[in-house]
Order: sequence, then C-alpha cells, then structure tokens
Amino acid sequence: MRIPALRTEFDQFIANMSQHTDLLVKIMKAKGIVLSPNEERGISPRFVTAEKKQIHEAFVLKICATWEILAEDVFVECLLHNTSKYKEQTGITLPRKKLTRDICKGLVSGLGYFSFRDAGDLKGKAKRFLAECCNPFKKIPSDTTTKINEFYLIRNYIAHRSSAAEQSLKRMYKRTYKMRFRPPGNFLFDIVKFIELGEKGEQIRFANYSEAFEKAAEEMSEFICPIPKRTSS
Repeated sequence: MRIPALRTEFDQFIANMSQHTDLLVKIMKAKGIVLSPNEERGISPRFVTAEKKQIHEAFVLKICATWEILAEDVFVECLLHNTSKYKEQTGITLPRKKLTRDICKGLVSGLGYFSFRDAGDLKGKAKRFLAECCNPFKKIPSDTTTKINEFYLIRNYIAHRSSAAEQSLKRMYKRTYKMRFRPPGNFLFDIVKFIELGEKGEQIRFANYSEAFEKAAEEMSEFICPIPKRTSS
C-alpha cells in the first residue's frame, strides 16, 4: 500500500537531519567564536576539542528525538490506513468507519508517549501491530538496525548516566569494537574509514550513525511513498 501523505514527514526528517549535521560540521571546523571585549574576560573564544565532543554528545539526544518524531508519525499514519493486524493482536473492537489520526495516536501511545528501546524494538512493535502491506519499518536493513541500536545505547548512557546504561554500553564497545569503556564524545569523535561508490574516505564515527538514520528513513520511504519515476516523453 502506498501512503503519499507521509512524503512530507520523510522530507522533513531528511531536512532536519541535514540541518543537524551541517551545524555539527561547522562546529567541527570552527577554531573559535567571536566575542566582544567584555565577554572575552570571562569566556575563552577558543573552541577546544573537548567542547566539540560535548556538543556532539548533546546532539545524540537531538537526533534520537528527530527520529522518534518520524517513527511515531509513520506508525500512526500506517495504522490509520489499516487496523486489521492491530485488532487481531489486541482483540479490541474498533468502529467500522475510518478512524481519525488522533484516535490512532491514542491506540499507539495511550495517554503517554510512543516509546521504543531501539530500532529492533520499533521493528518488533511494527511487525506485531501493522499490517504487512502497511509496515515500512520492516524495510530497515539489519546492519542499519544494528547501528541505530548502538546509537540508542549511547543515548541511554548520556541521558541517564546509570550503572545499567554504562554496563550496556561497555558490552557493546567490547563485543563490537574490542575496546574498553570510553566517554561517548571520545568514541563518536574517532576517525573511521568508509567506502562509498568505490571511493575510500574518512569521517568521524558520529557520521556513521547519522547516516544510518537517514538510510532507514530512505528505505522506509521507498516502500510506503516512493517518488514517482519520470517517464521519458
């Protein structure tokens, strides 16, 4: 099933992600900030690496929030178009007439907010409650799901700083990257190699994660609201 109404949500997500990453690139390249003589007395105009790492840590939360807005909008819109799987799983009797978006939002999140632990959990909820023909989350590639899951472990540690969140992050570092625990800012600032279209390059690890979110959105969009291909005249 195609849901053209979601085109706006996907376009807005990509635009927001571009805005976030563009700002981070500017911060990466910046050597200092412009201050008035009075302000310079209490604030150093130099932009040191440690400060840039702190800003990138803060943007972990911002990117997750941007992704969660898209995920909820897509989930609700897909449920709005087909409630058959939801009724089958919950046993709830729904009106025969088409539901409103607000009612579907209530079915998804109740009186709280739409919550999922990571991309894997999100895909599981979608598989359980969305009809096969209206489930774009299933199109998120497994390697992309893994990257987003890792990012959420980082996000949880930054947000909570709990011992449980730290242990989960330690396990991910050890299992996937064979390294000891490091502050997320240091980990995200590592320079890593990549190959794109046969060309080798380098970028900070943070970019690997932001690209995973964009890849997920692109795959979902292609399934549920593809851009029509132009026909030659």
